[in-house]
Amino acid sequence: MGLLGSPWTAACATGLLLSAGFPSWHYAFAGWIALVPLLVHLDKVSFRTAFSLGFLAGFLHHLTTLYWITYVVSRYGNLPAALSTAVLCLLCAYLALYHALFFAAAQRWQRSQGLEVWGLPCLWIALEWGRAHLLTGFPWTNVGYTQTTLTPLLQTADLAGVYGVGWLVVLGNTVLARLITRRFALSHVCTAALCAMLFVGYGLWRQKSFEIPRQDPPQPLEVALVQGNIDQSVKWDPEYQKATLNIYENLSQAAVQDKPVDLLVWPETAAPFFYGYEDIPTRKLHDIATSVNVPILLGIPWVIPDGASPRLQNRAVLLHPDHGLVAFYAKRHLVPFGEYVPLKRVLFFVEKLVVAAGDFVPGKGPSVFPFKDTSVGVLICYEAIFPELARDAVRHGARVLVNLTNDAWFGRTAAPYQHLDIARWRAVETRVPLVRCANTGISAVFDATGKTVTALPLNVAATAKAAVFPGTKTPSFYVRYGDVFAWGCTLTALLCVVYGERARRRRFSKDAFWSLSKNSLAASFRLETAERRKGR
Repeated sequence: MGLLGSPWTAACATGLLLSAGFPSWHYAFAGWIALVPLLVHLDKVSFRTAFSLGFLAGFLHHLTTLYWITYVVSRYGNLPAALSTAVLCLLCAYLALYHALFFAAAQRWQRSQGLEVWGLPCLWIALEWGRAHLLTGFPWTNVGYTQTTLTPLLQTADLAGVYGVGWLVVLGNTVLARLITRRFALSHVCTAALCAMLFVGYGLWRQKSFEIPRQDPPQPLEVALVQGNIDQSVKWDPEYQKATLNIYENLSQAAVQDKPVDLLVWPETAAPFFYGYEDIPTRKLHDIATSVNVPILLGIPWVIPDGASPRLQNRAVLLHPDHGLVAFYAKRHLVPFGEYVPLKRVLFFVEKLVVAAGDFVPGKGPSVFPFKDTSVGVLICYEAIFPELARDAVRHGARVLVNLTNDAWFGRTAAPYQHLDIARWRAVETRVPLVRCANTGISAVFDATGKTVTALPLNVAATAKAAVFPGTKTPSFYVRYGDVFAWGCTLTALLCVVYGERARRRRFSKDAFWSLSKNSLAASFRLETAERRKGR
């Protein structure tokens, strides 16, 4: 039966191998062979079956990678287990459609080595790019993220983002599939190997270039991360509000005791109250900033007065010990069904399932805080998975990125590790260090190469200090031009689809012509033979 038996077994293997590249497993090599089991079976199945097989692979992949969604919506959305599972399956079914389209196209293109080897990687990236923007976008499981641990490949993100590495991984799969089926041209294999060497060579060169000391290094920003480790189940309990602020005060005092710092960073919604509307905790927050005598960058929910129906925002604020609140940023890309309800008129019933869903409004643009001799751009939680937001902040002058997040929602699942990996790529793409502070972890500081400068483990209350060297004023290629590589892949994929369909129609017409000609000749021969026999 060939590799892994039946096509359906191969589809399951493809789905599981794709998941193996992500935390908690994090086997980077799995990404390079994940698509092969199903690709080598496509010559035995129909177009519709290829679509179904791709759907199965994608569904299983997302089910085993995003399983933590069930934990979130059942524990904090108060949904029954059956309904929580249904929510996960519905999301996985939507995401699986992209894999179904990919493998359906692969079945169509199997007769053309050029389309299968080079067209399919472009199609995969086009589908990933579309998934990142359609229906609010969800680029959590981009295949390039499976290579986070391979530092040389990670460095190429300053050219093409995560999509460049993803393209190379899929190219490796298409070439390997052709080698296994012995339907390859040596020129394609050599060109693919050259591409891999160029990626690795560039990555090694860029990594080395950051190891050379700069002639005029900037003054480092001394930062202290404060990880409060506040359990989500008590975070918004009014009776626990004072205890929460006390925890952050004690940790902050400890962070500045031995060595002074320039900035204290608290996580998303670290202050569990509405600033200015609740007098006692508001005064307490200012007293903490005064007592530590260090500016604090923290997350806090915000109320925007709007008559009888005030609106909420998820904000990051910069609190100065002498001047009070000096700057703020409002989260722009909200979490669907968590902070707002998309298609609210159609999905009106969702508000009954998730507490407070649909109450938050997005901010209107990036906010860059001038701080010391540099500028700080902020990403709040979920925004770290969208490269364009980090890029936008750096284009507006940010030389340090700060990601405030609350991953307490995820519990002890793989999600905090997945979220951490994704955030690391934003530092490399923009060549700007990223400071990440999470409520329950994992808090970390990444330099411009994605290297971990310091980190705090999951589910501990602790602090960590780091000297953060601001990025240069020279923007990376990715900051300048954004997803031009993904755009190029999308255009190439569209051209491949048009070319493939036209070639298929010509081939079908040619086959039909020869079939008709053969039938006509056979019919003429039979008629002539019958007439001869009749004449005798």
